[in-house]
This record gives sequence, structure tokens and C-alpha cells, in this order.
Amino acid sequence: MTSKPALRLSLASGLWLAAGLALALGLAWLAWPRPLKLEIDVVDRGPVARTLVDEGRTRIHDVFGIVAPVGGDLRRITLHAGDPVARGQVVATLGPADPSLLDARTAAAAQAAVSAARAGLTAAESEADLARRDQARIASLAAQGYASRAALDAADAALRAARARIVVRQADLRGAQALAGGAASAARAETPVRSPSNGRVLRILQESGGVVAAGTPLLEIGDPASLEVVADFLSQDATQVRPGAAASLEGWGGETPIPARVTRVEPYARTRISALGVQEQRVSIILRLTDPASAPLLGHGYRVDARITLGEVADALRAPADALVRQGEGWAVFRVVGGRARLTPVRTGIGDDRHRVVLQGLAAGDRVILYPAATLVDGTRIRP
Repeated sequence: MTSKPALRLSLASGLWLAAGLALALGLAWLAWPRPLKLEIDVVDRGPVARTLVDEGRTRIHDVFGIVAPVGGDLRRITLHAGDPVARGQVVATLGPADPSLLDARTAAAAQAAVSAARAGLTAAESEADLARRDQARIASLAAQGYASRAALDAADAALRAARARIVVRQADLRGAQALAGGAASAARAETPVRSPSNGRVLRILQESGGVVAAGTPLLEIGDPASLEVVADFLSQDATQVRPGAAASLEGWGGETPIPARVTRVEPYARTRISALGVQEQRVSIILRLTDPASAPLLGHGYRVDARITLGEVADALRAPADALVRQGEGWAVFRVVGGRARLTPVRTGIGDDRHRVVLQGLAAGDRVILYPAATLVDGTRIRP
């Protein structure tokens, strides 16, 4: 018959054995490899385009700066920015400056100059009258044989010189009168300033009236139909762009890109400092709208994003760019085959922000792993 101590020992041993077995099973379950949860995408067919994007500014190709052709009193300009103008339309008017702007001392000196010029003209006219009478008397004596030919020639020359002095004195008088604000200045008509082209007023630079000097900027006029975009690209990117390349304008304020085309790649690069303080060589690329008539209304100096297409495949076998991993000098993806990740080398072509063209290694419908971790290896069990 079994004693009670032996029975208690056998029961304790069984409990410890059961606990050890449960612990072993728990550790085995924790150590057992589980399939990883990963994002999966599918290889499909569709368009792929390789593009360059950079910031640009709109500008009107031909901007005409209207300046004052002469100095004078500018009448207040009644046009406003955005108003349409036609070629030859008067956009500003200049009148004669007010003679009363002269101070008393300057005005007195100017009047004295007028009096002196008028006296000089009177003296010149008197000398010319005397020379005319002398020439007539000597000509009469020469006809009778009482005066020599040389005396007649001298009288003719003296008459011509006297008449020339009258012309000089008349010019002096007109100049003195103009400086004094006399009749010559007051009679001057207003000077109209006309638009050289059809278009719209871009800016009014001198809206208020007042006395302006010759060459003072008054306003700017341009034709919005000749709108173009100037975008500064890195020089290493600009070497890949050719005139005629397709492009589009984004970030202009609407959701639909505006079709455009590259018209010119400037040959001169400029040094610019980036936001991070790095020196960059930037090249200006000029784009024109493909259909300006149907494009949204953009003005001069608007900010846009210029996207230039370098290459495009309309119907390509494409894989998500986020599925590609480096394998030596090439690329590879992790395909999902039978619940496991299989590292598959691929050969790719051009790509955009989301896809890469697949030239070899995959087929349409293949499932690939997105954002593969560095710890993922070939043969790992996965769970999409």
C-alpha cells in the first residue's frame, strides 16, 4: 500500500513536468517563423513618361515701355492696369511746361536776353539796308564805267553778309523768347503719346500728372496672347532638353495641367544660390502655351511649375518604383510566389515618379512587394 508522502511526491513531479512541457511548447511557438505582413502591388501595362520639373515664371514676350518723348507737363493718365489698348491709341498727353515756374531772377535775365536779341536784329537789318543801297549805287556807276568790277564784287559780298547776319539775329531772338517762356513756348501744341502695339496695360508707372523730364517711364504695355514661361533648370538637366519637347504647366492655381512646348534652351548658364546655400548652375528654358486661346488667363510674372517630358512610352509593361531594390549594378524585385518572397532580377527602362518600364524579368499580373525591408531575403514566407 502506497504511503501518503510518496503520493504527494508523485503529484508534485507531475505538475512540474506539465509546467515544463507547457513552457517548452510556448517557447517553440514563439520561435516558430511566421509569415511577414507586407504591401503588395501588381505589375500592369500603362503609360510611363520621364519628366523634369522646376519652378518657372510667366512673362509676356514683348513688353513695351512707354516713356515721355519730350519734357513737359504730363496730364493725368486715365488708363488702369488691365485695360485694352489699340495700336496708335493715345495713352498719355504732354503739355508745355508752365513758364511761371521760372524764378524772378531767371525770368529777368531771360527778358534781358530777349531785348538784346531784338536790338541785335534791328542793327543787323539797318546794316543790311545800308549794304543794299551801297550795292545799288556801285552797280549803277559800274554800268556807266565809273566803278571797277572789284568794287562791284565787294558791294555784292557785303550785301550777302548783311542778309546772313539778319538770319542769325532772328534765330537768337527765337531762342531767347523760348527760354523766357514767350510766345514760341506758349504756342507749342500738346504732345500725344501713342501705343506702339495692340495689347493691355500691364503697369502704370506715372499715374499722377506733373512736370516730367524727357525719357521718364510712363507705363508698360504688352499682349497677353504672346505669354511664355521661363523656368530655370540645373545645367545637367538642361542638356537633355531639346526645343520642341512636350511640356505642361502645373501649380498655376487649377487642377488641370496646361499643355505647352519648349521653344528655346538658352546657351548661357547663371550661378544661383539654392535655399540650402549651395551654388548651382541654372539655365533658362523658354516654353510657350500650345493653345493660348483655350488656356486659363495668366498674367505677367505668375508662378508655375514647368514639367518637361524627356521620353514617353504610351503602353509599357511597368512595375511600381517602390518595389525596386539594388542588386549589384542592376535592379531586382521581390515577387510573391506560393506565399514566399522570391528575389527576381529585372531590367528596367525609363520611369516617372510612380512606375518604371520593365524590359525583362516580369510579366503583367505578377505581384511584387512594396517597400521591401533590408532584412527581407529570398524565400521568406509572407502574408499580403
